Amino acid sequence: ASRRGQSIMGSRVYVGNLSWHTSWQSLKDHFRQAGEVVHADVMQHDGRSKGCGIVAFATAQEAANAIATLGETELDGRTIFVREDREAAPPTAGSGGRARAGTVQTSGCQVYVGNLPYTTSWKELKDHFKVAGNVTHADVAQDGGGKSRGFGTVLFGSTREAAKAIQIFNESEFHGRTIEVRPDQYS
Repeated sequence: ASRRGQSIMGSRVYVGNLSWHTSWQSLKDHFRQAGEVVHADVMQHDGRSKGCGIVAFATAQEAANAIATLGETELDGRTIFVREDREAAPPTAGSGGRARAGTVQTSGCQVYVGNLPYTTSWKELKDHFKVAGNVTHADVAQDGGGKSRGFGTVLFGSTREAAKAIQIFNESEFHGRTIEVRPDQYS
């Protein structure tokens, strides 16, 4: 199973700046230009598109091809951006692309980090929180234009590590701002 997990890693891309009207099917169709798409999903909240999605390819080479060739292309009237997906979980088998991305969850425990400086990158967030334990994923929320929304999430390998992060970092200073760290209610 671990070998299969390694082969899936790197074969997924994150797609941002999607039109609210883009469906998982049109996303999948657009990305077939880069290779064999095994899963495509448009992330949603309360039944509405969040303007981003995930596309999983059969190989990491196809994912790299998608990043190289489909970034800055137009889909449903919007110029999309494409980057490697930093999520640790492979798509669930048999979902047909219709499952909400939020339902694909890795094991572990996620914390919400609020009041981040708008210049904070996911990498800086991940590096800062490594003190508390094994960070499997970190992300900074962005608006449709790719600008930070001033908050993010950090996924830890265990509940104990997440609790330690809350204890260490809640109401601490990060790049000149007092951050809020608490359990993520949406994970």
